[in-house]
Parts: sequence; C-alpha cells; structure tokens
Amino acid sequence: MVERRGQIVSGPSHIIYIAYLIAGPGFWLAAAILMFSSVRRMNVIKNPTPPLPSPPPRATILVPAKDEGARINDCLRAALGQDYPDFSVVAIDDRSSDQTGAVMDELAAADGRLHVVHIKPGELPDGWTGKNHALHKGIGAADGYWLLLVDSDVIIAPGALRTAIATAEAQRLGMLSLLLRLETHTLAERMILPLASATLAAVYTISLTNAEWSNVAFGNGQFLLINRPTYDLVGGHQAVREQYCEDIALARLVKKIGGRPRVAFGTEQGAVRMYDSLPTIFRGFARIYFAAGFGSPVRALVAIAFILLTCFPVYIAGAWGLYRGIYPVPGSIDGHAWLHAAFVHFVVMSTLIALMYRSVRNSAWFALLFPVAGSCVVYILARAAWMCVTRRIEWRGTVYTHTIGSAAVRTGP
Repeated sequence: MVERRGQIVSGPSHIIYIAYLIAGPGFWLAAAILMFSSVRRMNVIKNPTPPLPSPPPRATILVPAKDEGARINDCLRAALGQDYPDFSVVAIDDRSSDQTGAVMDELAAADGRLHVVHIKPGELPDGWTGKNHALHKGIGAADGYWLLLVDSDVIIAPGALRTAIATAEAQRLGMLSLLLRLETHTLAERMILPLASATLAAVYTISLTNAEWSNVAFGNGQFLLINRPTYDLVGGHQAVREQYCEDIALARLVKKIGGRPRVAFGTEQGAVRMYDSLPTIFRGFARIYFAAGFGSPVRALVAIAFILLTCFPVYIAGAWGLYRGIYPVPGSIDGHAWLHAAFVHFVVMSTLIALMYRSVRNSAWFALLFPVAGSCVVYILARAAWMCVTRRIEWRGTVYTHTIGSAAVRTGP
C-alpha cells in the first residue's frame, strides 16, 4: 500500500512487497534474537570447571566401532589419555571385516584399563541396529557409575571426561551430551556440514532440551554421558534397540522420567569428522533428520518451505529491485525500496550464517556460498521426508525397514 494525494492505493506489488518484508528481513531479524537466546541456553559448560566430588565416581568410556581400522587407534588413545582419576575403557568391535579388532586387542595388551568386546559377523539379532547392540554388549562389561558413549570417529580432549562429569555432578544431570568441534577437510564438508548442523539445531529446537518446561529432548551420540542409574531406569539400549539415532531416543526417555538431560556446546572437549564425502553427508544427515523428527516428515517439509521462502527470495528481490530501477512502473514499489529490503535481508542473513561458520572454526566467507549449501540442505531434508514415507534406511552396509516405535527389520547384510 502507498498513499497518493490523500488516498491509499494498494495493489499486488505492495502485497508482495509487504509479504517479502515479513518473510525475508523480518524473519531473519527475529531469527537473530532466537539464535542468541538458544546459544545462551546451551552454554552449560562453565569456566572454570566445578570441582569433582570426593572421591570421584568411577567412569567407563565406551567406544563401538565397525570397520574403523584407520581411525580407531587415535580414538582409543585419546580415550585412554584422559586426566580423570578413576576410569576404564570398553571398546566394542562390531562385526568388523578390517583390522579394527586387531588394533583394539593390541592396545588392550599394552593398557590394562582397556577391555575389548568382539561381536562376530552374524551375531546381530533381529530387531536391533548394529550400534545399539554393540553398546548394549559393551555396557554389560562396564563398571563405571558414569558411562561416556563416544563414537569411533571422535577424538576427545584430555580433560573432556573430567569436565563433563564435574558439570553433570554439579548440576545434578542424568545425561549430558556435547556438540563437538566439526573437523572439515574437503570443500563439501566445510560448506555443508556446519549449515546442516545449524539447520538441525534450529528446526528441531534442540536447545529446548535444556528447558524444564519443554518436552523437547536431544542427545548427541558422538559424546553422550549418562549415569548408570538413569541408564538402567529408562531400560538402556534394549529400550531403543530399533532406533537409528538412539542418542535422541535415549534423551527423550531420560527427560520423560525427569532425568534432566542437557545438550551443550563442547567444541573445546573434542572433535569429530562426521562424514568424508558428499554421499555420506547426504545419507548421514538425512538419517539424523529422520530420527529427530521421530519418523514424521512434517518438520522436514516445514524446513524446506522456510528455506525456500525466507532465504532464496533475497536474490530474487535484489534482481527485481535492479530491474524495477531500470524500468520503473508508476504506482508500484520502486526499485530502491526493493533493493533496500534485499540489502537488509542479505546482511542479516549472511551475518548469522557467517557467525555459524565461524563458531565451528570455518571461514565466514562460506556464507556467500549459501545458494549451493542451502540447496544441498534442502535436498537432505527432502531425502529425510522420503525416508519417513518409505521407512527404508541404509547405514554402514545394512539396510533397514523401520516403523518408529517398533522393531527394525534388517533386509541387508
């Protein structure tokens, strides 16, 4: 709408312009406020770290691995290198066909704190995912009050176990999972992984895990600390045996019983290289989005709509502003107004995306590649939505058909 000679004149161009102001710059200004609120909520790790109880409770670090011969040595050495005073490590060789088990056995022979559990090919029971079964078997050999579950591609810092347990004890938490620093080596990793992770955090509102009034619960299995009484009370991995993202499922159970799960930034406590190729990025994050949405395509579809309606229009608005500046039409929004709106939209959106990249120690300039990275995230979300329809997931050489809340059925090796 515009005012002309005392009259209000409206038309399609004014309605479109107002809609753009709301969905574009308006949305991103609101997103900035919500983002900083979420960041504050997830700053659970305090500096200095609170002291450990006296005596410190015993802890066990559990590391499941399948065909991780190239990386398992570094992972286990980092686990054994913790400065915590009383802990053991359980490594689970989950049906590996490479040297994973041999590397574990060699390390165990040199360090009595390491115990190895071997699961042979063909020993995965029906109704279980491989990782859940491996952790279930490994925890049977664990003797710690605190259980730290660590993925085999994670390198934890020497003080990570101490920091996590001291924080959980001081805040009386039943579960604490950390978002580690992302290691990114290829262009695809640097460009897509931080944006896909931020999309997960935003769309599935993972910071609300830390709000007592919310029923949202999220866990990160790369680094997940849980005490044994809480673990046993929720039924352990037996209770989530069919889940592909058991970390999220466990967090939901812990919150349901009032166990106070928390998710926190932990970039100083460890690093992980999640995926090392474009296909694994697509498959891996689609699986995570599927599980975070509890098998429903709704949030994935809403996320696609939001990206298409609140991100990409900035480029269309800028181009339209240039066009209208050259070819103005009386009575419609002029090119300068469109350019000003597009400029604000672009600056706010790019600044927030740049901050997101910098938070994982990547170059802020990757924000300028959003049209490519954003398109990849839309594709991943679409894959997740399709998984919700087909209930078919392939992961680490095994194909599953799945219905949330019922047993998984293995249909592959």
